[in-house]
Amino acid sequence: MPIERITPDTLPDADRIEALKELFPEAFADGAINWSTLRDLASALPAEDEEETSEHFGLFWPGKREARRLAGKPAEGTLIPCPGEGVDEETTSNIFIEGENLEVLKLLRKSYKGMVKMIYIDPPYNTGNDFVYDDNFTEPLEDYLRRTGQIDGEGRPLTTNKKSDGRFHSKWLSMMYPRLRLARELLRDDGVIFVSIDDNEVQHLRMLMNEVFGEECFIASLIWNTEGHTDNQYHVKINHEYILLYEKLSQKSKLGSVIDPNTRAESNLWKGYAENSITKNGPKNPPSEIELPIGFPCNSKSLDLSPTVVDARFYDEIEIKGFISRQITEKYYVSYPIRKDWMKVSESRLTKSCKVYSGWANADKLKAFIDNGCQPIQEEDGITKFFLSENGVIYYRKERDKAKNILSVLQNLGTTEKMRSELEKEYGIPFQYPKPKELLAYLISIGAEDGLIMDFFAGSCSTAHAVLENKNTKLKYIMVQIDQPLDINATEQKISYDFCLANKLRPVLSSISKERIRRVIKKIKAEKAQELSAADEVPDLGFKVFKLARSNFKPWKEYHGDDIATVESLFEEAVTPLAEEWKKHPDALFTEILLLEGYPLDSSVKPRAEFTANRIREVSCPQHEKRLLVCLDDAIAPETVSALQLSADEIFVCLDSAIDDSTKARLDDKGMIKTI
Repeated sequence: MPIERITPDTLPDADRIEALKELFPEAFADGAINWSTLRDLASALPAEDEEETSEHFGLFWPGKREARRLAGKPAEGTLIPCPGEGVDEETTSNIFIEGENLEVLKLLRKSYKGMVKMIYIDPPYNTGNDFVYDDNFTEPLEDYLRRTGQIDGEGRPLTTNKKSDGRFHSKWLSMMYPRLRLARELLRDDGVIFVSIDDNEVQHLRMLMNEVFGEECFIASLIWNTEGHTDNQYHVKINHEYILLYEKLSQKSKLGSVIDPNTRAESNLWKGYAENSITKNGPKNPPSEIELPIGFPCNSKSLDLSPTVVDARFYDEIEIKGFISRQITEKYYVSYPIRKDWMKVSESRLTKSCKVYSGWANADKLKAFIDNGCQPIQEEDGITKFFLSENGVIYYRKERDKAKNILSVLQNLGTTEKMRSELEKEYGIPFQYPKPKELLAYLISIGAEDGLIMDFFAGSCSTAHAVLENKNTKLKYIMVQIDQPLDINATEQKISYDFCLANKLRPVLSSISKERIRRVIKKIKAEKAQELSAADEVPDLGFKVFKLARSNFKPWKEYHGDDIATVESLFEEAVTPLAEEWKKHPDALFTEILLLEGYPLDSSVKPRAEFTANRIREVSCPQHEKRLLVCLDDAIAPETVSALQLSADEIFVCLDSAIDDSTKARLDDKGMIKTI
């Protein structure tokens, strides 16, 4: 088998390329696109009606084409591990990534595609402040702000993203679009995404998410009552925000069995069952006759009810109207169901069959119950049975382990002010506008009973805080936060800047995010030491830290001239694709190999001690059938080659320069080999 070379993904969008191959296979040769042929083939497609192609409904803005390009553009960076910045780094599956989130999402695309159960993000609300997400992580943030005229030569702000700017909304949409597209790729088929927003962009966000996820995948627009002080002099005090909830695939998500915490104490929802009448009349419930068989259960031991006397004109009006209206009911003084026979019960069972007439809720389930010999029906969410009341009304009763009552208005789930105060008093963490962890805890209970939770606008890391305090040991998280510099001259940021200096932290926002997680973990371990030691399953109270950096591979340079020296130079770069700097941080290259090969950051890594002449690490994870054996030594020793016995589920990765041609041939006979 031929030896493969590991290289960064250079395709603009692998998924779209594969789709194009299916549609236009003749436009591809030797793995490359013949753009001229592709244009000719596309132009030959039959045109639709002119009116439909020139005008159609959708969301359009200046810069949308570039936003699409950004979503498909391959990653240019990598992630480097930051040992010592996390907690319990050797055993944890929780991840914190420091860096620009669009580039991070691109890097995670291969390793985490279809693996995330829930995403929560709290992006910029576009209130008039500048965006720090410049979508070019290779350019220092200060350089970007200066280049775009947002700061002067001394770093002082010059402009803001004012609403008077014609591109005010366009800039925000172009920032959000590629991130949402990549987020969808990362979600599991049963995954969901929550996005916080306010009135500035909620209408545009809704349309944008309809486009990215599909309108059929919209679940709800949750309204969060932010509470706060309402005794004010505002013209109208705005005390709510929105949280848009979408699923990746329509009807595939299974929301948690959650009861809104504001549900009244006497509600049946807190009980282990739900019970109600199934008679229901209206336009959506056309009436029909159902025959209750002998043996149909009743909650009364005995019953003897005569047939219902109904004016014949009642049925004439029903036939004309098509359903039973309130007006008809009041006109003829009818109660439901209408009994067409005597209803006789003895020993809590019907002794003779009885026909009943009404509009129905759950008519199909009632018929299934009857077909089942009047025995309870086992459903996915519980056991359902039917019975007659003492008045001859048909009721259903669903017995369940967990009820579900998710309301679209979220109340009494903490406030920003309360969370800020708690962070300062209990953890010594300064942060201006943290989302309350109570709100995040509730959203997690709705969206993720297990699996991976991601927040790529992590901010103060309330999402991580909520996961850490959750008793569910099957949850883990990935937080992503840009290392935005804190401005000592900005009033709201000075306290955070001083905090970083006092604690010997780099004065950037992500430093505070990481420090909060560390202090939360320390507090949980101190307060629950006995509980944790006695638990059958210990929660993951740790995290690893990675930082966005430039790739260890040299960027490919396009050249269309005929200068031989330049061509030879480019050829040499292709032969030796790694930048020399990688040798200073070999673990950074190791991490990049994992990402390029599609292995997640929490993959199991263990040394292969049987190889004494070289350092070889074995990488495995449940998502991959094959294990990687990685060696980054300058030379592969003959003893290693001799001892290497690759199985069908192993891949050996090493530097191309570490082996000569004869060794390559020997290794090639042993199994799958990949070089760098």
